[in-house]
Amino acid sequence: MDLQQLTVHPFPTASKHETFLLEADGRFFEIGKDTAELLKYLQKNGVEQENIRRYVEEHDGKPKKEEIENFLVTFEKRLDANENSNGNRKKSFLYHKDFISATMLGRYSNILKHLFFPEVIGIVVSVFVGLEAAYFLYFRNILEHTPINVYLIAGLYLFLAFSSLIHEFGHAAACKYYNLPHGNIGFGLYLNLPVFYTDVTHVWKLSCKQRCIVNFGGVYFQMILLIPLITIAIIEENGILDYMILLMNFNFALTFNPFFKFDGYWMMTDLLGIPNLRKKGNEWMKYLFDKVRGIKRTEHPYFLSLAPWAKWGLVGYTIVVNLFFFFYFFYVIPRFFIHFYQAFPERFQQLMTELSYQQMPSWGNLQQIILQLLFFFLFLYMTYKMVLPLIRKLRWAKV
Repeated sequence: MDLQQLTVHPFPTASKHETFLLEADGRFFEIGKDTAELLKYLQKNGVEQENIRRYVEEHDGKPKKEEIENFLVTFEKRLDANENSNGNRKKSFLYHKDFISATMLGRYSNILKHLFFPEVIGIVVSVFVGLEAAYFLYFRNILEHTPINVYLIAGLYLFLAFSSLIHEFGHAAACKYYNLPHGNIGFGLYLNLPVFYTDVTHVWKLSCKQRCIVNFGGVYFQMILLIPLITIAIIEENGILDYMILLMNFNFALTFNPFFKFDGYWMMTDLLGIPNLRKKGNEWMKYLFDKVRGIKRTEHPYFLSLAPWAKWGLVGYTIVVNLFFFFYFFYVIPRFFIHFYQAFPERFQQLMTELSYQQMPSWGNLQQIILQLLFFFLFLYMTYKMVLPLIRKLRWAKV
């Protein structure tokens, strides 16, 4: 282990104890003050036995020499284990594939970063909010004016894909504005949802406020994209533009929800000052269950180190997010499969009948078949990727 390759940064969090950010080959870890002090000392003086002994003497025998040696062994194993992982945010994906390199992306993010000057952000957001208010104030019932057909749906999917790419360019440009490197843009599968992503791991070196700006950068670029569309839609009735605007507003709601690990989750993490928010919440729940059952734990959960306001925030978030996922996995998905079992055979039979009589298949029926099959196979793939690690663990346990 080469300690000279490690960098320790200040890392303000909601913890009552002073925390630091350890950077190791582009990966980041939250560490305490004692660990940061020890690593800085060993970086400066080396890990020889004499230097470790001197450190122990300077700190009145706390920690002990054996404890430091055990820590270094465990620390090296943890770094090696994380080196073989796919990065912090990519761990959330069941599947991921980069398709725009950081080098190519950097050519554009260097130019687009100027859109993140505070004055520019203020003007863009103000104009967007004003246009949105005016648009929905005079909103028309678009379902009565523009019928849905295959061309409209295909066009909306293409627009959503294009705007999602613009969204990722926003994250990259925000990184460049703060003189941080960014990674590639890619496509991934989060639970059973197909998504785009940008590798912005280095944002952990920024302040909480700056990280919020980077997380907001994606939606901010989509706002810029929507401004001319809303302007045209207000001046002249256009059903296609209406659908595009509604689709993007729905996309904003999905992006800012704090349950899935989208922008809303990372913003909630930064606002509360609690890294690994969901993991820390699950630690609190396990601690609470153990306490109720009378099980004593040698390790104290992160929850106990938080300021009072952050504790309430973590508790509230953990309760709400677990209720949401309970609703999602035990109501939404089962309800889909019940509906799939009841309706799909009839829909498929209708399609076969139309084809056998050489009739044009009903577009509404065909659309439902495609969407149901897509959701069905994405759920099967999600289940496979979640169960596979458990099967491997069972096999290793038997060996």
